[in-house]
Amino acid sequence: MMPSLQQQQQQQQQQQQQQQQQQQQQNQQRQKSINNATITSAPGIASSSSQLSSSLPSSSSPSASAPTARHSLPSSIAVASSSTSHAAMPRGFWNMDEPTRNRLLKQYRTQAASAASTLFATLSVTPLENLKTRMQTHDFRGLTDCARYIWRTEGFRGYTAGALPPMVSVTFVRVTNFSVYQKAKYAISDAFERTTGEAPLVLYNTPGSLPTFSTVTCFTIAGMVAGLAATPLACPFELAKNVVQTSVLMANRSHAIAGTATNHHTSLRNMPRLGTIDAIKQIVSRHGYRGLYTGVRLHALRDTIGTGLYFGIYETAKQLISTFLGDHQSPFGAPMAAGALSGIIPWICTYTLDTKKTRAQSILLGKSKEIGEASMAAARSSMYKGMSVSIARTAFQNMILLSTFEYLKVRINELEA
Repeated sequence: MMPSLQQQQQQQQQQQQQQQQQQQQQNQQRQKSINNATITSAPGIASSSSQLSSSLPSSSSPSASAPTARHSLPSSIAVASSSTSHAAMPRGFWNMDEPTRNRLLKQYRTQAASAASTLFATLSVTPLENLKTRMQTHDFRGLTDCARYIWRTEGFRGYTAGALPPMVSVTFVRVTNFSVYQKAKYAISDAFERTTGEAPLVLYNTPGSLPTFSTVTCFTIAGMVAGLAATPLACPFELAKNVVQTSVLMANRSHAIAGTATNHHTSLRNMPRLGTIDAIKQIVSRHGYRGLYTGVRLHALRDTIGTGLYFGIYETAKQLISTFLGDHQSPFGAPMAAGALSGIIPWICTYTLDTKKTRAQSILLGKSKEIGEASMAAARSSMYKGMSVSIARTAFQNMILLSTFEYLKVRINELEA
């Protein structure tokens, strides 16, 4: 009897093992079917979807409890879910199927167009921006004198110094400006319509229409809101840019005040330039985090007034040019001409504010004696130093920026979703 009992126990154990193996095989087949369903729910983005499926356990996955729901999952939702995985966003974006990618571009066309056009325009005017900043903070005889001094003391790198902060900050600031402006102008237009029964945006978009008080007011107020909203983001980056651009100039001024100035410009040319991150660290260590917002009131006043005039003049000038030229015009003509005007006029009106702000920011890392001497010299010099190069810079930059922005918006609208 005993051997037969052992045999029965062994048979029961073998049966249990076989059942466990069968259950494991069924679980593996179920997981494969879930993965296949994930891929078919979002064609063209198999890599992102499979990463999401593999990162979720089958017991907690909603697909395991309701596999039929996954087949009806829209591809846009699958794309949004795949962005939560460890895959990089740009890779996921470019691996999307074309209709989904086009829908996202259309949904965020203002942000996409403003970011790309800002990068292109900022790169184009970096040398002029460096000339403007130095002329505001030092008593050069003129533009050529400043350009020669930079070449003697800093070489080619002097014309490209501080390019990284504008690349980062101006892109974010412009995206913020255009996004806030877009929402603000619709809100203000609705307020006008409720009050007067006349919607400024409807008038503006009517073919052959001319600017009115309501349209100009709508665009100007929306621009002021956008300029003020971007100030907390723009101020620290612009401060870092100014400090980096004038670091060699301030070092030379420090040597001159100490009586150790040298005529050997090669020593200044080989001097290590203060980096953007180092500049921010030194400002924080000396002045605390509040130091990053030195001149913030002047910055806010400049950008509130300047951005209001910027959008008000641009929209008005573009409307006038488009109305008078009609169909006989280049697609770039009106944005380029209006962009130049919208850059020059506001900049002239706010230039003294910018000069005061730049001078206050550029001497943050100087020694106490140097700061006193620099402040006295800056106070005695003209508040319009560097205006000629600044006008050329802002006109050229905004011609590129706004014409590229309008072109990209049109091309994005033409995409098939």
